[in-house]
Amino acid sequence: MRARSINIFLLDGDPDGIRVAQISMSTIQAIAFRKLQMKQVRTTFPELARPGVYILLGFDETQPDRLLAYIGESECVADRLQFHAGNDKGKDSKTFWVETIAMVSKDENLTKSHARYVEARLIADAGMNPRWKLQNTQKAGEEGKLPLQDRSAMEEFIDQTKTLVGALGCDLFKVIVSPPKPTDTVACLPDGLLFEFKGAGFAAHMMVTASGEIVVTNGSRARLRSTPTVPKGTAALRANLVASGVLSAQQDALVFSKNYMFPSVSSAAAAVYGGSANGRISWRLPDGRTYADWEERQNSP
Repeated sequence: MRARSINIFLLDGDPDGIRVAQISMSTIQAIAFRKLQMKQVRTTFPELARPGVYILLGFDETQPDRLLAYIGESECVADRLQFHAGNDKGKDSKTFWVETIAMVSKDENLTKSHARYVEARLIADAGMNPRWKLQNTQKAGEEGKLPLQDRSAMEEFIDQTKTLVGALGCDLFKVIVSPPKPTDTVACLPDGLLFEFKGAGFAAHMMVTASGEIVVTNGSRARLRSTPTVPKGTAALRANLVASGVLSAQQDALVFSKNYMFPSVSSAAAAVYGGSANGRISWRLPDGRTYADWEERQNSP
């Protein structure tokens, strides 16, 4: 990652409405809008009739905390989105669709072959984020059909797309790097501090990334069974983690098969404990300091 300057234009002044994001000096623009705003967007932005890629975002209505996404490409992004909007039945329906992010080029140099290459790469990269479940039923086309110089240009398109999608508030392409192994000294953890939360039937490690995300690390062990008083939200979260393969039963515990990002230290602790837990005092560094102690130190002059 490197420093970038991004301009975000709010068409109607609403931070959650129609937004156009663009990196300074770039020809790529990302247009974000709600599904219900598509007619207005098609009228306002004729460039959506060009080749490009798009992302449909939403959630499972039966499990609202389960995030869903679909990545596609088209020679005419506007027409393809219109097709999805009018196809609410059958196996290709996108009933989960709530938000849209479409990426097109302001010039006319992007072709369908370019878009297919970008689509394939984005699908592969989005599949590495366990917080999201992709609704793509088929793998994208082969990536290697572009000349070398075009592949190089599309890699820059992909890099900028991920940045713009993140700037528009979507973490679909968020990558959680593997943390270093736990040690006895905090000074040996340059890539992120590791906190520990352990007890009868569980032993987990948590990393705080450079940008402040809370991540329970691969190999951490959560309690196999929840407590009798487990909150409904925690029970649903644990069930989703099991269903998605993030947690798998191994002997007497549920083991994290990959790094997983949580919205807070307490939600991470609750998922590990299988019940209510105050993550600010539950997670501790090897020297005994709690997360609350460590956070206070980070914010002190």
